[in-house]
Amino acid sequence: MENIDPSAILAKPSRTLDFVEAVAAGHQIIDVRSAAEFLAGSLPGAANIPLFDEDERSVIGTIYRHGGHEQAVDRGFAYAERKISGLLASFSLYRGKTLAVCCARGGMRSLSVVNLLVQAGFAAFQLEGGYKKYRHDVLFRLENFQPRLIVIHGLTGSGKTRLLQLLNPAIDLEELARHRSSLFGGLDREPSNQCTFESNLAQMIPRLGEEPYFIEGESRKIGRVFIPRPLAMAMKEAVLVNIHCSLETRIKRIIEDYPVTDDRMLVNIENILKSLKQNMGLSRVEKMCRLLRNGELTELVRILLLDYYDKRYEKSMREYQYALEISAENLSEAAAALTEFRRVLLEQRN
Repeated sequence: MENIDPSAILAKPSRTLDFVEAVAAGHQIIDVRSAAEFLAGSLPGAANIPLFDEDERSVIGTIYRHGGHEQAVDRGFAYAERKISGLLASFSLYRGKTLAVCCARGGMRSLSVVNLLVQAGFAAFQLEGGYKKYRHDVLFRLENFQPRLIVIHGLTGSGKTRLLQLLNPAIDLEELARHRSSLFGGLDREPSNQCTFESNLAQMIPRLGEEPYFIEGESRKIGRVFIPRPLAMAMKEAVLVNIHCSLETRIKRIIEDYPVTDDRMLVNIENILKSLKQNMGLSRVEKMCRLLRNGELTELVRILLLDYYDKRYEKSMREYQYALEISAENLSEAAAALTEFRRVLLEQRN
């Protein structure tokens, strides 16, 4: 296996299947694009074993544009030939599994790796159309996703996300975005990029079942990502619910949801507080930073809620008309009330 015969690797007919078939069959998806391509967006459950690194891919692309297909293929094989042993060693973890190998467009990278794997005794298929086809399918699904919704609104800390986790069917956009949609929303998370967020949402849609779905009221942007326009329109046209609870309950929930676990977290929180100088004034921000350093979180959160979050939220929600307003002091009772509310909506529609 130390020398690659281009005619053998590329001339053999590829064994192909699509993403849905691969998932249904339980195959392990292997993405052979570069690490940078993979991080920008990947298929759910895929492992990344790059055939080329980013520099090699760039060189091959340049040769293809200026020297043509054959020269690019020759350079690709020259790169690959030096790393066959290491490449096969990377795949050894998956020996015994059926592999579905993808690249950007279902082209030569995945084709050559599949044929190499088959020669080495692996069960391997090429994924049709590669990541580009998967991405196209994701966008098509989202472009047609404008469901009936019950949108839950409420002041910061009222427990909207906690409540959503008790409801079914529900779409937790903040979980999909890996961001809590606030100044502090990315503190203990690695926020999703747009492609990953859209992929996660698209994969959820077939599992949701009958409309309407519960969803939390959000701005169009959550962390680094934007809600797809059709879903954002559905949220504007939805049945609106407002939940409320005492200020003390809200403070308690926020402290639980944003624990100050170490010095690094404390520094990150303090930097965010300092970014509020223009909105809240220097003296107020300095006071909040002192409270943070002294561990006086209850008073810190009280100031943030009353002097920042509540003012912004009430201004943006002033014109909203709610079909239902309920207490969220007891989240289980609130979830039961919302479930019954949805049941009634379904009866009225039918």
